[in-house]
Amino acid sequence: MCVCKMSNRIRVASLFSGAGGLDIGFSTLPEFDLTFHTDIDEVAIKTLRANGEYGKYIHEDSIIKQEDITEYEGEDLGPGDVDFVIGGPPCQPFSAAARRAGGFAGADSEEGQLFLSYVRLLKEWNPKGFLFENVYGITSNEKDWQMIVDAFENEAGKPGYHPKARTLDAADYGVPQHRERTFIVGVRKDIDREFQFPFPTNGPDSPKDQEFITAGEALEGLDTSGVADNPTYEITSKHAHLLHNIPPGLNYSFYTEKLGHPEPIFGWRSRFYDYLYKADSDRPVRTLKAQPGAASGPFHWENRKFTEAELKKLQTFPDDYILEGSYGQVVKQIGNSVPPRIANVLAMAISQELFEKGEYEEVEPMPDDYPLNFRSRKRTNTKEYQRKARERLEELDLWEPSDQRSGSQRGLEEYNGTSGEADEEATDRHQATLHYLDHFDRERLSLGTEVESEEGARTYDMESYMMGRSLRVDIARQKPGSGRFELSLSPDDGIWNGIGALAIHASEVDLDDIFHIWDIAATEVIERTQYEKFIDVVGHYSTTRLDYTSSLKLEGFENTVVTRALRFFSDASNCNTEFTLDELAQMLNSDETELITALRQLRDWRYEIRTPATHPTMPKGKIICTYPFPDMNESSHFDSSIDLGFLSSQAG
Repeated sequence: MCVCKMSNRIRVASLFSGAGGLDIGFSTLPEFDLTFHTDIDEVAIKTLRANGEYGKYIHEDSIIKQEDITEYEGEDLGPGDVDFVIGGPPCQPFSAAARRAGGFAGADSEEGQLFLSYVRLLKEWNPKGFLFENVYGITSNEKDWQMIVDAFENEAGKPGYHPKARTLDAADYGVPQHRERTFIVGVRKDIDREFQFPFPTNGPDSPKDQEFITAGEALEGLDTSGVADNPTYEITSKHAHLLHNIPPGLNYSFYTEKLGHPEPIFGWRSRFYDYLYKADSDRPVRTLKAQPGAASGPFHWENRKFTEAELKKLQTFPDDYILEGSYGQVVKQIGNSVPPRIANVLAMAISQELFEKGEYEEVEPMPDDYPLNFRSRKRTNTKEYQRKARERLEELDLWEPSDQRSGSQRGLEEYNGTSGEADEEATDRHQATLHYLDHFDRERLSLGTEVESEEGARTYDMESYMMGRSLRVDIARQKPGSGRFELSLSPDDGIWNGIGALAIHASEVDLDDIFHIWDIAATEVIERTQYEKFIDVVGHYSTTRLDYTSSLKLEGFENTVVTRALRFFSDASNCNTEFTLDELAQMLNSDETELITALRQLRDWRYEIRTPATHPTMPKGKIICTYPFPDMNESSHFDSSIDLGFLSSQAG
């Protein structure tokens, strides 16, 4: 219940409005007047305008503009026209690379320019405050966060703003979906107010101990007649047939040895967490993605995609809110939006604390040091996953605890779920789609972006994250190949500027994807460290003793001289060591002709195989591989076309 003091309304301008999730959360409170909305996306603007004509959530007199914010000067509003600004760019404003390139003022990336434009409009309009939403992790790097603070305090006009940030899970605020995002509320320095984020309204951290809203509760009563036969909601992944046996709440991991499957199809932690993820009707769903892959959940527990109406419910959009566009465009708009319910709770707190316009019984200020435990609760899920997997295997008559499992992975009955990698918290996630035209002609896109196929092009989906001090990089090729790589690189002692080990898992790839896999992983290492080049991680081969280890595991590839040579030189202990052709041929069980062909192939993948032909200072007849990974330096003088055939004449 609200007791509102309505002397005048709080005028709000919405930036990066998208489908209007934040806007709905504010507009449904009577004290807010949303006067301005802007976005660059054409379909999102159609959605806003359609609802503007309807007049319920977007006011019919509001300004709705399709604009590139980097080119917009704010001319529609003046300093006295805006009391509050909401919105945030759809990506992280800064990265380690941007920081090294000159920081806030020197960041020429798209992300940096979007953030700068937001700050510039704060300076132009001089509102009393703002609400900025972004991916979680924006505050995890102290230097990046300080750049953001400095921008709000010193670059957003006079007198600037005091920003306060908190990462929240939407499920804690009545959304039937776990969705972690960081919210920043800024208050102009000349205003004697301090904002406190509101206590959770739902879940274990709620003082009122209200239960989460489950997916089943959210969707109860929806008419789904005919949905099962509608091809729009059919799952088209090559692994779609596997979804039927997966119990609700689990993903592809049901088909792993570690969870006890007698005929495992996937390796443990070999896919993204949402791969074949089936929602559980008794819990909030996992995060809805804007551009999910063909096998990316959450999927309905009835083994299909969620309908548009169901997605609106799970994101807490009103039933009568209009979302324009095709099914894929609706999915994108919902996945990019802030759930209106959490926006509404934040709007209540802002109204109450900053403007003293409303008094809301359900909103209580939360102390800055109040612990929110949504991440630690994730680590308690392992035993629940085990229980679900075992119950389902028993239902399918596939549970045979007496079977001895082979390989390096433990079976479910051996796994206690109280320690080890599965219980570590994944932090600092990066997600992207990488599109390559050749080795160095690449484009970084939003995760799940589908790119038109071009001859010779390759497209990969990537997710990287920290597990303790280890950097994990998961890669899947969009046009599936037949095999899988597991690559590792780690120092024998100490850490590399915060990274203690690198683990790369690449699935559905071909052998000749090896360069791109390393290039993607190397970029992630550089993003998280102060190294300028990946080679700096291990040091130059000629001046540094071997103080790191590396390995490569291959699955799904023929055992050929090429695969044996690739595996051999992916072991750091075999690098920076001179061999004769005959020695290598014996170690790789190959004749000289096949071996020369294999070495030539490795050089095509930019592995630095040195011979007297490539480096005249090399001893006659000697071969050396300098590093267990390819040369990923675009400016290096690497010529893969140099003929190695003469090695036969120098053998012996």
